[in-house]
Amino acid sequence: MHYWLPRAPLKHGCSSSNGGWHVDVYNILCAAARARAATRAGAIGASFLIIPSVLLGIFGMDDPVVLELGVQLLQYLAVSGLFITVALAYTGGLQGTGDTKSPMYISMVSQIVVPLGMCFIIQAFWTLDPSDIWLAIVLAHLTRATLSVLVFRREKWRDIKVDLGEAEA
Repeated sequence: MHYWLPRAPLKHGCSSSNGGWHVDVYNILCAAARARAATRAGAIGASFLIIPSVLLGIFGMDDPVVLELGVQLLQYLAVSGLFITVALAYTGGLQGTGDTKSPMYISMVSQIVVPLGMCFIIQAFWTLDPSDIWLAIVLAHLTRATLSVLVFRREKWRDIKVDLGEAEA
């Protein structure tokens, strides 16, 4: 549930299949649809902070221990959803313009090295708690967003030539 709810509208709107097209062609209707999608995504993310117990109750969670962990997780995910939405929009733009290597390297660093490295270090010196794992996820998404924005702003994608070959008749 948590992986698609807050960012699904923006992820699909800014996916790599559309990214390159929207860099060159400004489509006002699509931009308006994305703004509405962002508003819906923001409302869902806000509900993670405002009414987490209600959301968990919809899925039948009534055990106090599970509710406590679930509320804590949703609070982390509300923040994380903002970062991953930015990351997906920028990596979609990079991929759509032909830069597929940069997003791959960004993903490797941010989704493997950062969270696993953090969890490894914490476990080596302290006790690894669920909140540590969730914080590692938030930091991974922050890292992915930051690196994606920085790489996109370098504008090296402008020099990439995408050759799709001859169209068959």
